[in-house]
Amino acid sequence: MCIEETNFTDLSAFELDKLKDLYIESRLSSMTEDEFKKFVRVSIEDQIKGTVGKEEEKEAWLEMKEYFKDDFSEKILKIRKGKLDNRLSPEEEELEKRKILLEKRKKEQESNFEDMW
Repeated sequence: MCIEETNFTDLSAFELDKLKDLYIESRLSSMTEDEFKKFVRVSIEDQIKGTVGKEEEKEAWLEMKEYFKDDFSEKILKIRKGKLDNRLSPEEEELEKRKILLEKRKKEQESNFEDMW
């Protein structure tokens, strides 16, 4: 039987497992440090950010909690505080609305002035 025609179903579970081990070791040893970091980053991002449903989200949550340990609550508080700090105060929101309105009126006046001539 020609090797090119061999399929994974032709191997025993043990043989397939050995081939996978060989592939993993060879692939890892051939990677540069940058390639390795990029590969790990993609794997972790897929695992953590690619969650679907509550069960996977719970698993990702527990993994992050275990990794950050005592800093986990602190990190959550910083993130939440950061989101709140990005909001404008009611006075700042009103000022922004007025600025937008003034710019709009200025453009309308310029447009009306050009229409007159």
